[in-house]
Amino acid sequence: MNMGRNALKRLSLGLLLAASTMLVPVSASAEPERLMLGTGNIPIHPLNVRVIIPWAEKVTAESNGALELVVRHGQMLVNGENYVDRITDDVVQIAWGMMALQPGRFPRVLVSSVPFIEGSAEATAIAFCKLYEDGSFDADLAEFKPLFFVPFPQSSIHMHEGSLTSLADLAGKVVMVGSPTAAEVVTGLGGTPLSTPLYDHYQALQLGTANANIIPFTAFPAFNLQEVTSSHLVAPMGGAVGMVFMSRARWDALSPEARAVLEANSGCDVTRSVGAIVDQWEAEGRAMVEGLDGHTVTDIAPEELATLQADLAETVYDSFRGRFDGAPELLDQWKAAMTAARAELGQD
Repeated sequence: MNMGRNALKRLSLGLLLAASTMLVPVSASAEPERLMLGTGNIPIHPLNVRVIIPWAEKVTAESNGALELVVRHGQMLVNGENYVDRITDDVVQIAWGMMALQPGRFPRVLVSSVPFIEGSAEATAIAFCKLYEDGSFDADLAEFKPLFFVPFPQSSIHMHEGSLTSLADLAGKVVMVGSPTAAEVVTGLGGTPLSTPLYDHYQALQLGTANANIIPFTAFPAFNLQEVTSSHLVAPMGGAVGMVFMSRARWDALSPEARAVLEANSGCDVTRSVGAIVDQWEAEGRAMVEGLDGHTVTDIAPEELATLQADLAETVYDSFRGRFDGAPELLDQWKAAMTAARAELGQD
């Protein structure tokens, strides 16, 4: 069949365009990188509501389609005992965890848990970030990429039954603790320390397995501990720091766009803002307990605190100084950093 020259040109052009379409993919929006963030908390936990969920939503919104953070809650996926392994095994790509629950893995970080060093969560954030940026925790965190830290204020003591107006009231009592240093304090006061996951505190107090616990007031709203305690002594019994973090290998595998948006929403400025949120949460938890019938809240007497800092504190500090090479210097750095942070915030 004969074909005119113009028709032949049109056919050739059409074939060329068709071939081009096959060789070059049609432009389409790329799928975002999806990272699962495991909290290990119940969905309505204040840490989720006040910090983690808003942060994840902000990161996703600011990524312009490059990244999506999918938040998953509950103990089945991530918990205080396995959160590091879940990150290492890539079960989740981002996790929240309290480093005091992994004392053998993070010995240097636990300088933040030593007692009798007063300071708010925001002060703890400032001091902790100072040491972090100076490299003091590199040996603990080399495998990981902390996105931000979550500092908690000094813990108080809460009794199930009976009067608690002095640390002497802990003699002969079983007291649940969350760190090795808290255990040493309880032992030094004549009590028996019991290492118990926070989610088991309610039942232990209710059943009489334990008489008291050492925990900030931040724990009360989520775990309803006001139902199984009645007397509270506010004393600087040791703080704690947790982190929202990734493995270093998973961080390095991210696209430049994903890393950029996470970097913009990470670091010490975020940590300090989280510290201020935690302080507000702590104040609200204490106010809630103080407003309940049948509860008494007592601040430790200044003279008793001074005696503890002069006597028992040094025993606990000596124990920390023997845990690893460089521990004495790290403890001195922590004390100085907390003093400077309190001064910066006008808390002295």
